[in-house]
Amino acid sequence: MKRIVKSVLIVGIIAVVFVLSAFKALTYDEMLNKFQPVFEIISYVQHSYYDIEKVDYDKVLDETLKGVMKGLDDPFAWYFTPVQKTENKIDTESKYGGIGAVVQYNTKYDALEVVAPMVGSPAERVGLKVGDIIFEVDGHKVSETGYYESVNLLRGKPGTDVTVKVYRKGEDEPLVFTITRAEIEIKTVKYSAIDYNNHRIGYVRITHFSEPTYNEFQKAMFSLLEADGLIIDLRNNPGGLLGSVLNISSLLIPEGLPVITIRDRNGEERIYRSWGSNFSDFIKGKPIVVLVNGGSASASEILTGALKDHKIATVVGTKTFGKAAVQTVYDLSNGGEIWLPTAHYFTPSGSDIHLKGIEPDITVEASETSTNDGRELTVSKVQLDPETDVQLKTALEIIADKLGGAE
Repeated sequence: MKRIVKSVLIVGIIAVVFVLSAFKALTYDEMLNKFQPVFEIISYVQHSYYDIEKVDYDKVLDETLKGVMKGLDDPFAWYFTPVQKTENKIDTESKYGGIGAVVQYNTKYDALEVVAPMVGSPAERVGLKVGDIIFEVDGHKVSETGYYESVNLLRGKPGTDVTVKVYRKGEDEPLVFTITRAEIEIKTVKYSAIDYNNHRIGYVRITHFSEPTYNEFQKAMFSLLEADGLIIDLRNNPGGLLGSVLNISSLLIPEGLPVITIRDRNGEERIYRSWGSNFSDFIKGKPIVVLVNGGSASASEILTGALKDHKIATVVGTKTFGKAAVQTVYDLSNGGEIWLPTAHYFTPSGSDIHLKGIEPDITVEASETSTNDGRELTVSKVQLDPETDVQLKTALEIIADKLGGAE
């Protein structure tokens, strides 16, 4: 699934055409007059366009709505089609019924290419391999159904079967696989423990903030209760749900301390404070390092900014993305949705990081590391090699030095 840079999301529902609020300065009559040319174009198409039988009005509508959002000249104002909205829902819930394979569209073959079967997935169990070309799903040719519809055909109720035909390098004839779908749960929290310089240091990576992330993070923290220090890895975490990051912040920040301030266009503010937990007592006095980079955005920056401003953690890596836009999700009558920036957030110290980012306490450029191919999306435990990750090794050195006993 193609990933976008996600914002802090607040979900909302709209019952009328969204331009009524997006262009609030216009009266209803002024709005109709202003956008009359849109309806004029449709009328000309209806009466005069030569290839009228080829017109796909759903596509025309989608492109019109994209254009409206693009016209706001805001990089964080987005429109999503009904199909893309489904993808967003899966991303937010971090689970779906399917075969458990990361795929991409191969334009050379007009087919789906397997990037990685996920660990323990139905795709892995039946023997799908990296590089396999899926050209048919349940009798539907991928070249005709396209990427999104083909991916949707692979998904379905757990326990049901889907049959795919595959081209595989080295095989003379296509291979046929019948795969029983299962519930695929994407793990957004990865964790481990590292023995370093006579200290046991906990490591937790949050890939994005979705609905299950809070519970996953609690599980990781329980498993690391005996650790002498903690590394929280937010590198390449594009953000996610506001509620998720606020809950996680409350596990790490003492009760009552501010996490963020959200300010709308009218200047009205709402301060979100930590509700506190036993975990904040557990980590009190223990060294914590947060790893960030240019891919750490939005909700990642909320957590980073709060831990940095309250001097709970040392931030290591490179400057973060700089996305303090709070987006509200509005449903549209055509089944699509828009993500509209409706407020900005500020760190506890009052910093406005929008389009600026957060500077780390210690800047460390990244080393060349292997790219995650998606196989480990369904697992929580991770294997770490500090010798190939200079930012991670720096974090370990900082914690070991604070604990004493560093070489």
